[in-house]
Amino acid sequence: MAGIAWWVWLSIGLFISISSAYVGGKLKIFAWIGILFVIIGIAKIIYLFVFRERETAAAKPVPIQQTQHFYCPRCRFAVHAYDFFCRKCGARLR
Repeated sequence: MAGIAWWVWLSIGLFISISSAYVGGKLKIFAWIGILFVIIGIAKIIYLFVFRERETAAAKPVPIQQTQHFYCPRCRFAVHAYDFFCRKCGARLR
């Protein structure tokens, strides 16, 4: 069920149910099978548009700035890893 798209389930279900209902006779069981396919297609639509949106919204990472901070050996001020000089006391870091 996971690999088949919702529109395939719906189209096959509608074709099977309509054609077997049209022929009638002993093929009425296939009309119920077609209706089952339609129900699976509708369930896939609901899952895709209702529940999948919540999963993707929850799975998106929140962009945060993750820079590594080091400390100046002279004044112990927080400096970035890419700084060459301390921003407070001006000591050479590299």
